[in-house]
Amino acid sequence: MAYYKTSLFKKKTKRTGLSDASLFNAAKEVESGLHDGDLGGGVIKKRVAIKNAGKRGGARTIIFFKSGSHMFFVDGWEKKDVPRGAKEIEEHVLETYKDLASTFLNYSEAVIAGLIEQGILSEVKRGKS
Repeated sequence: MAYYKTSLFKKKTKRTGLSDASLFNAAKEVESGLHDGDLGGGVIKKRVAIKNAGKRGGARTIIFFKSGSHMFFVDGWEKKDVPRGAKEIEEHVLETYKDLASTFLNYSEAVIAGLIEQGILSEVKRGKS
């Protein structure tokens, strides 16, 4: 099993300072069942600590994962960017995540290799900043 992040994820979380090391640790926690919500259909919400914010006030990530498959970090944002009292994930967005998760979680190794070659996916490396 490998962990990947999408180009969208990298773009949306660039200013958070999320490192591959913190994503790798978050992925290991998700594998162990430690997450902040199984939203159904292979969609997981996971808090990840960022500099000066910790997990509670840090980044929120959307991960596509099911046991025995690869893990994909697909979306992310900082808690401070969500207006007070607003839902972090609207229902129509959750449904889109579920549709996408179904596709991602069925990718073959050849498809994943092609997406890496195109720059759409990159592997999360242990201990890399």
